[in-house]
Amino acid sequence: MKLKCKLLLSSVFALSIVFLGSNTQAQHNHKHPHEKKIVAKHHKAKAGNTTVRKNNVGQSMKVIKRTNHVIVNAYKSVQKYKIHSGNLSKAVHHQQYAKKLLRNNKTHRAMQHSRLARKHAFVAIRTNKGTLDRTYELNKEEKLLVGETIADLELEKELKANTPKIKFDDTAVTEKEMTELETLKVAPSDYKNE
Repeated sequence: MKLKCKLLLSSVFALSIVFLGSNTQAQHNHKHPHEKKIVAKHHKAKAGNTTVRKNNVGQSMKVIKRTNHVIVNAYKSVQKYKIHSGNLSKAVHHQQYAKKLLRNNKTHRAMQHSRLARKHAFVAIRTNKGTLDRTYELNKEEKLLVGETIADLELEKELKANTPKIKFDDTAVTEKEMTELETLKVAPSDYKNE
């Protein structure tokens, strides 16, 4: 009797393993369709061992659009209080260069210049006693997208090297209308990637 029970239990155990094993193979690992995913692939930069993130244009556009809002506020502050420190001009030029880089599909570098443009715009607002909107500081998602920041001095040198006749003069910026500055000038087709 004991032998029959052992044989019966071992055969039931063997059959359950066979059926359970085939059942687990039939199951697929599906992700929920509403899961939000950030496409950020890591690769090593050619210069040094800094981690660089490869981002799509839509994510870069979000960073650039938020910087545009800060630059508009800086523009209004400088026009109102007339304290010309050169920071508004730096913000505008870095933002224009960021958009040029974005058109050339250099998204990470574009976000770095946009980050620096936002920093200069905040300084221009503070210098002109304007009110800072803290909601436009880099948020967690933007910090993740930007990754390790490139030194501001390196970005300044890059901007000057690629636009040699550049002058950081706030009066030249505030004399023009905001639309003429090209700060907000991005083709509407570029916004479709969001």
